Amino acid sequence: MHKKKLTIKETFLLAVQNHQKNNFAKAEKLYKEVLKENPNHADSHYNLGNILQELNQTEKAKSCFEKAIKIKPDYIEAHNNLGNLLHKFGEFKKAINCFEKAIKINFRQAVPHYNLGNAQKELEDYQKAKNCFLKAIEIKSDYIEAHINLGEVFQELGEFKKAINCFKQAIIIDPNSANAYYNLGVVLGKLGEHQNAINYFQKAINLKPDYTRAHSNKLFNLFYLEEVDPKYYLSQAKKFRLSLKSINNELLVKYQFDVNPKKIKVGFVSGDFRQHPVGYFLLDMLKYLKNKNLELTAYSNSKIKDSLSAELKSHFTNWCEITDQNDEKVVNQIRKDGIHILFDLSGHSAKNRLPIFINKPAPIQVTWGGFLNSTGIPEIDYIIGDPYVTPSKDSKYYTEKIFSLGNIYYCFSVPEFEIKITELPAIKNGYITFGSFNNLSKINNKVISLWSRILMTIPKSKIFLKNKELNSLHLKKMIINNFKKNNISSDSIILEGFSPRNELLASYNKVDIALDTFPHSGGTTSFEAIWMGVPVLTKKGFKFISRMTESINHNVNMSDWIANNDNEYVKKAIKFSTNLERLSKIKKNLRQTALESPLFNASLFAEQFKDAVWKMWNDYAERLLPRSLE
Repeated sequence: MHKKKLTIKETFLLAVQNHQKNNFAKAEKLYKEVLKENPNHADSHYNLGNILQELNQTEKAKSCFEKAIKIKPDYIEAHNNLGNLLHKFGEFKKAINCFEKAIKINFRQAVPHYNLGNAQKELEDYQKAKNCFLKAIEIKSDYIEAHINLGEVFQELGEFKKAINCFKQAIIIDPNSANAYYNLGVVLGKLGEHQNAINYFQKAINLKPDYTRAHSNKLFNLFYLEEVDPKYYLSQAKKFRLSLKSINNELLVKYQFDVNPKKIKVGFVSGDFRQHPVGYFLLDMLKYLKNKNLELTAYSNSKIKDSLSAELKSHFTNWCEITDQNDEKVVNQIRKDGIHILFDLSGHSAKNRLPIFINKPAPIQVTWGGFLNSTGIPEIDYIIGDPYVTPSKDSKYYTEKIFSLGNIYYCFSVPEFEIKITELPAIKNGYITFGSFNNLSKINNKVISLWSRILMTIPKSKIFLKNKELNSLHLKKMIINNFKKNNISSDSIILEGFSPRNELLASYNKVDIALDTFPHSGGTTSFEAIWMGVPVLTKKGFKFISRMTESINHNVNMSDWIANNDNEYVKKAIKFSTNLERLSKIKKNLRQTALESPLFNASLFAEQFKDAVWKMWNDYAERLLPRSLE
C-alpha cells in the first residue's frame, strides 16, 4: 500500500512539532515542502526564517521574513523579527522602520515598543528610547527587560536615582534576575559607590556563575578601592578564569601560522577602535608600524564607528568585524588567519572578548593598554608594562609574564588639532586654578579631602573639573556636596560637562596645575594635560593603575612632580603654586619637551614594539623547534 500523502496543513503542523523540539533540519525540510506546494504560505516563510536565523543563515532568514510580510502585510511577528535581525547587524534605522510598522498594526503590543526602544538606544536617542520603554511597561507592567533597559537609559541621561529605581523594580519582579543586580552594580560604580557595586556584581555572579560581564565589572571596580591587596585582586581574577569554559578542541581548526615568518602576523582584539583612549594611543604607532616586517589585523568588537575608526582601519593590513560572532567562530577565524601574536586591548573593560583567549586562538597572547592589571587568564602569556608601572618585584601579582618596554608602556598620538598654549591663567586671574578632567568615578572622598586641604591652604584658589558625567545635575550636586563636607564652598569649584575633543583640550588653557587622582591615576588625561603645557601633580602608586602618571612624569623629566605620600602631595601643590615664573616657563616649554620625549615619539615606540613582538616570537620558536644537531 502507498503511504498516504500529507496535506499542506498536516505537513505544516508536523514541521511546527519538529521546530518546537529543536529538530531544525527536519522542520526546515518540512517547511520547504509546504512552500513547494504553496509558495504563499506566510507562516512557513516566517517559521523557516526563525530556523535559518538560529542556524546563522541571516541573509536567507531576512529573505523569509520579507516574503512573509509581502504575503501578509499585517504580520506583526514577521515585522518584529525582521527588525531584530536588522538591529543585530547594526542597521538600526531600517530596524526602527520595521518596529514602527509593527506598532502601527497593533499599538497595544508591548514587544514592538520595547524593540523600538532598543534600536533608539543604540542610536543614542535616549529620550525616544525612554518613551518607548515607558510605553512597553504601561502595556505590560511586569516587563522586566523593559524596566532594566529603561534604567540603562536613565543612567545615560544622568538620572541616576530613576535608574536605580528601575533596577530595584526589576528585582521585585524577579528576585533571581542576575541582569538586574548587574545593572544596579554598574550605576552604583558610576556614582563612586564601588564597594556596593562590587556586592551587587557578586550577587549577579552567585545567581549566574558564568556571568562574565559581572566578573569583569567586579574586577574593574576593585581598581578604585585603595585598600585592596594585589594578592586579593589576583585571587578574584583567577575566579573569573575558573568561570569560563573552554571550547571542545575537536571544534577548533588547527593553527595555520608560518613557523619561520618573514613577517609576523599580529592581531589586535578591541571594541574601542574609535575616539577612545585605545584609539588615541594606537593611531600614531600604527602609522610607523606600516613599513615594519609585520602584518597587522584588527578584530573589531563594536558596531560603533567614527572618523577615527576609518583612519585606524586604513593602517591595518586586514580588518575583521567580530561583534556578532560567537567565540568558536572568532577563535577559528584567528587561527585560519595564521596570527602569530594576538593582543587583547580591553582586559576586563567594556566590549572585551576575554573568553576567546582561554582557547589559544594564537600561539602567543598579550594583554596591553585597555586594562592595566592582570586578566587572571594564564593562557595570556604577557602583559605590557614599563620600569615604573610594572617593576619586576610585582611579577607575583600577575598570571601573565611582565614584558617591560624600555621607556613607557604606551605612546600617545599627537592630537590633530591646532590648539595654541596661552599665557598661564594665574597671571590674568590673580589666583591658581587646579584642574582634573578625569572621570568622576576616580574622584573619591579621599581625593576630594586632599584637594580640599590644598584649596583651603592657597588663598582664592579654585578647582576646575570637566568631563561628560558633569552633564548630570545629580552628579554636579553630589560633587559640590562632597567638597562642602570638607569646608569648600561652591564658589571655589568650576564644573563643566561634555565638549568635543578640540574644546576639551583647549580648556586646559584655563588650568595652572593638574591634580592627579588615586588610587586610579590619570592616563589619557595626563597625556593631554602635558601636551597642553599643564604639569600634573601625582602621588606614588602601589599598582599599575595608580602609577600611570608617575611613569608619564618620569618620561618627561618631571619626577619632582611625584609625591611620596598625602602630605607631600599637599606640600608640593603649595610649593609649585607659589612660583608663577616657574609655572609660566613649564607651560611655555612642556609641549615641546613632551613631543621630544618617549611620551609622543611614535617612531621610537613603533621600533620598540616591533622588537618586542619579534623577541616574543623568537623565544617561542626556540621552544617550539628542537635545536639542530651540530
